[in-house]
Amino acid sequence: MVTEPAIPSAVFPELTGKIVLITGASRGIGRAIAEEFAKQKSHLMLVDVVEAVEQTAAEIASAYDAKVSFQLADVTDPARVKEVVDQTVEPYDKCLDVLVNNAGITRDRLAMRMPDAEWDAVIATNLTGTHNFCKASIRFLRKAKGAVVNISSIVGLVGNIGQSNYCAAKGGVISYTKALATEAPEVRFTAICPGFIDTDMTNRLPQEIRDHYINKTTLKRAGKPWEVAQAAVLRAASYGNTYSACSVTLVAGGMELGG
Repeated sequence: MVTEPAIPSAVFPELTGKIVLITGASRGIGRAIAEEFAKQKSHLMLVDVVEAVEQTAAEIASAYDAKVSFQLADVTDPARVKEVVDQTVEPYDKCLDVLVNNAGITRDRLAMRMPDAEWDAVIATNLTGTHNFCKASIRFLRKAKGAVVNISSIVGLVGNIGQSNYCAAKGGVISYTKALATEAPEVRFTAICPGFIDTDMTNRLPQEIRDHYINKTTLKRAGKPWEVAQAAVLRAASYGNTYSACSVTLVAGGMELGG
């Protein structure tokens, strides 16, 4: 029987009052990231394409006595993305301290059978959406000497059957993150690569499929959203990162080792 880990805690005073924008924040990993930043008393802007983000914002604000705002936006719409970023930084002297690009979708199918629309949708949301928010935010992040945390995936490094579009997008996020780090040296960049994480999406999979992916890990368990979220907070803080312009952080339970 695999023992679930206790949830550790850490406080980074430098994150208190910092402006943090998180996409795909209504549930799952995005919500967990928002909760972890709320524990740091950061000021949050939660962005999602679904109206549930409003309830998520209210619940996090109440639970953690944090300042939490929200915006509805499709990350594939660059004009709307720019509006959201401008509205986020306007009250704060046009500074943005942390950008977390978490929004993502899947449309799984073998490459030879994949409709063009499914390829395009995944690339547009997972890769181009990340670019849209980085492009709209970068000058404000440079002013604040802030941090960008892009949520990639372990499959962006190792590949996965039936996910050629998702693997391409998430692999692209890693390379894109590295490229931006060369263009904006004032900003710290991280690409986080989660493995098989317990979310609504993975919990809907048949048990034999879950077991297949869990057995690919060396820890022999699924990860928890808070484990990804804490990695995001740690990389947003300066602790341990003062001489790191860009990092690729795996939160995959050893999936990259398990074969």
